[in-house]
Amino acid sequence: MKFFLILLSTFSLSYGFEETEQLKVIHPLQDSKDTQKLLHAMQKNIQTYLYKTPLSSYAYFNKHSSQLKSEVLITWIHGNVYTDTLAASQEPNIRATLNNGQYTHLGDYRYDIFTLLSDLLLKMQNDSDFSASKEKAILGTLVDGYFERMQNQDLQCSCIDDALRNVRANDLFVQYTKVHKGNRIFNINLQSLSKLAKQETKTVSKKMNQYLLKFNLLPIKDVVINEFGDYLLLSEGKTKGLHDDIIFALSANTIPVSYHINTKMKKNYLRTSLSKRGEVISSFNQTDYAGTLHINKQDFFVNKLVSSLKLRPQSEKINAYKDYASALGFVLAGFHSNPDLSSCQGFSKKIKTQVKPRVVKTELISMVYAHNETLEEKWEDFTDKEFVSFKDTPK
Repeated sequence: MKFFLILLSTFSLSYGFEETEQLKVIHPLQDSKDTQKLLHAMQKNIQTYLYKTPLSSYAYFNKHSSQLKSEVLITWIHGNVYTDTLAASQEPNIRATLNNGQYTHLGDYRYDIFTLLSDLLLKMQNDSDFSASKEKAILGTLVDGYFERMQNQDLQCSCIDDALRNVRANDLFVQYTKVHKGNRIFNINLQSLSKLAKQETKTVSKKMNQYLLKFNLLPIKDVVINEFGDYLLLSEGKTKGLHDDIIFALSANTIPVSYHINTKMKKNYLRTSLSKRGEVISSFNQTDYAGTLHINKQDFFVNKLVSSLKLRPQSEKINAYKDYASALGFVLAGFHSNPDLSSCQGFSKKIKTQVKPRVVKTELISMVYAHNETLEEKWEDFTDKEFVSFKDTPK
């Protein structure tokens, strides 16, 4: 009987092998317990499944993009851009920024549009009851907003401005920390945060304090690890006051997802992507914090954590969703055409003369719907299986 239960457990876990391996690629420091939690979350929510299976998404895009007529143009892309990837910072001024900067690399600009469209389609299917024609119109507005911003960098989008005005400076503190006896610390009562062993805390803090010396910041006062295996570090900031504390994230420095699939792109751009990533993210987010650290034979990408962009449709009406989609396109175009980066400058010139927006819109929307069917089939099959951990197996 015991052998049968172990065999059953092994079979159940083996079904999730592909998904588990994908989690290891983007979150290599995540432990098996948190992997199981995330697998269960992926079973319950198709958007979570989309976010956490980037190898499958890029493999699909890579296979079908070769059949597209639109031009392949290279710029600094995020790699896995979704509505929750977009973020907002308050200093030096309120603006849109990027989270998870370790995924940024040189690649095909269409992939970012593809993943953002896929996310938006799932959001509409979950949150609204639009017809297929209305869904396509809204998706098309995202692409239109993208190219409008590309043609005129001075264009403004009121939806973004409204969203950014609603971002509060203490959003991150409320999300991750608490104040105890006049001192801010991480809230380890949250299921997503765990304490480290004393020696690990000491090692990570020492390395991070050395890194922060050039920014004239006070030492790290608390360290935790999140469910993805990333370190979160709480800095005093420049003063002992609570108002200027800073949360930093240390993530394993991994190879971008697309380079795991596309060997040609990996060969052409990997070295530049890895060596320039900190500089590029610093330019995107207008800070100098982004960079790399070496801890216990492991390379880490370090960056300041920023609040998620509170960008949402104002109502369930189609016009509200169109405004929302247009704003998403505006934000993405702003990153792809960053005027401070030479690669982005070259991309901005080429896209105005070599690309037909209507072709891109038609092709990518068709691809997104085809991928959506594949994604739902895989997710439904995935949810039919129950993951059993050895720890939970009855004796």
